[in-house]
Amino acid sequence: MSGGVVAAVVGFFMAVMGRQAEDAYMARRGVSLIVQGVFFGIAFSGVGAATRWVLAPPDGKPSPDPEPAESGGDSGLVDLLLWGGLALGGLTVAALAGWGAWRARRRRIAKRRRRQALERSHDMVAAAYGDYLADVLEWLDRPALGDVSVPATAALVQALAAADDARLGDDIEDYQQAVAVLRTAWQAADDHARRTGLRQLPRAERRAAEQARKLLTTALNSSGSEHERRSAYAKARDLLDGILVVPPQAVATLENSYRLALTPKTL
Repeated sequence: MSGGVVAAVVGFFMAVMGRQAEDAYMARRGVSLIVQGVFFGIAFSGVGAATRWVLAPPDGKPSPDPEPAESGGDSGLVDLLLWGGLALGGLTVAALAGWGAWRARRRRIAKRRRRQALERSHDMVAAAYGDYLADVLEWLDRPALGDVSVPATAALVQALAAADDARLGDDIEDYQQAVAVLRTAWQAADDHARRTGLRQLPRAERRAAEQARKLLTTALNSSGSEHERRSAYAKARDLLDGILVVPPQAVATLENSYRLALTPKTL
């Protein structure tokens, strides 16, 4: 019986470590040892008790031992039931405890992986929107995506804030719903901005914005001279002044990453 208990305990720890290390073979071996330990513990306990019962002197016959026999056939049967029941109960409790710990760990791992997948999806949308706001040419291609007065863009900004708040909480269902709303809002706002382009501007302002985009392309061309690039950037700023508000992230990228900083001026 002791060997069966030891095997069940060793199997339990192997199963737990296998799940922690995501080693399917070790986990299977652990479960197999638990089953074998339960089986052999019960089997050997029963055999031992049965042997003791069979070898006990029959009732009514003197025992070869000068000392009076302490147990007869009835006591042997009681021992069989007692030890067998104790062994079965102990091993069953050990097996159930191991199974419960394994199931609890599986649930924790599944929950962690689910949260990680949601965080990746959340980060993808946040990164895509951040990249858009930092790229002046992308912004000029679809300025509506940066304009919170556009309903679709306002919904996107609200969805981003809601997903950020849900990420800080422990309710994974709430976070999943917030990320689903965010992905839908991002797709809707991006599609709307791509369809709209610069068409919402009056014709004269649209032409000025298109010219500013060409100048910004020149300003971002590192093969040009510094004077030429700075001049193109200054003219683009003048053209956009009063037409569109360039996102601060795009201004920072232009003036820091591309060394196009001019005298302070609000775009």
